[in-house]
Amino acid sequence: WCRRQPLLVRFWGFVALMSVRLIVSTLVPPTSPGFGIIIQVATPDEEKWTAMPCFLLASAVAGAWPWIFDKLISLVTQKDFWFTMGAKRFADNYPLTCWTGPAMREAFQRVYGDGGAGHHMERNGKLGASFAVLVGHIVPFMGAQTTIMQRYFLPHPLDTIVSQPFGMTEDLVSMALAEATSNPVLASWSLTVLIVFFNFARGLIFSGRWADVEKHATPDSSAVGAER
Repeated sequence: WCRRQPLLVRFWGFVALMSVRLIVSTLVPPTSPGFGIIIQVATPDEEKWTAMPCFLLASAVAGAWPWIFDKLISLVTQKDFWFTMGAKRFADNYPLTCWTGPAMREAFQRVYGDGGAGHHMERNGKLGASFAVLVGHIVPFMGAQTTIMQRYFLPHPLDTIVSQPFGMTEDLVSMALAEATSNPVLASWSLTVLIVFFNFARGLIFSGRWADVEKHATPDSSAVGAER
C-alpha cells in the first residue's frame, strides 16, 4: 500500500508505524530494528533515498506521544506526568524492560556525582538527566521504553521529540543493509555516511574533549581564593 502512495501520505503512514513501535518494542524490545526494515521495504525503489530521513522524522514525531498522553490525562486528573509515571512503573517491573530504569539511573549518577554546590548542582543535574536519556536511546533495545518514560528525566516535550532519533542508530544500520538487496550503491553510501558520523560523534562529543576544555577554562577556586 505505501509503495503506491505519494511521499506525504507515506510519511504519515510511517508516523503511525513508529507510534505502534513504541508499544510493540516496549513489550518485545528485540523487534525494534524490524520497523526500520519495514519502512525500507515500503519505500518505492526510485525513492529509496527518502527512507532514512522519513524514518528519523517519523520517529521524532512519534516521540511527542508521551507528552500528549500526559496532557490529555491531566485534563481529567488535573495532574501532570500520570502517563509517564505509569510507564516508568511498568518498565521497572516488566521482565523484558526491568533493567532500563537501573541503567538510566546509573548513567545519571555517574554524571551527577555528589551534585556539587550552588549552580553546579543544577547544571550537573541537567547534564546527568540528558546523559541518562541519551544512554537509554543509544543502547540497543532500550529506545522504545526510554521514550515512553523519559519525561521522568527530561520533562520538556521538545526533549522527547529531538532525542528520539538518537535511539535509531542500530535501526539505521539494519536499513542500510536492507538497501543492499535493491540498491547496493545507495547502501554503500548510507553505511559510509553512518560510520563517518559515528566516528565524528565519538571524537567530538563523547571523548570528553569539551569537558577537558571547560575544566581548563574554569579558574580553580582555591587559586582564586589565594589570589584574593
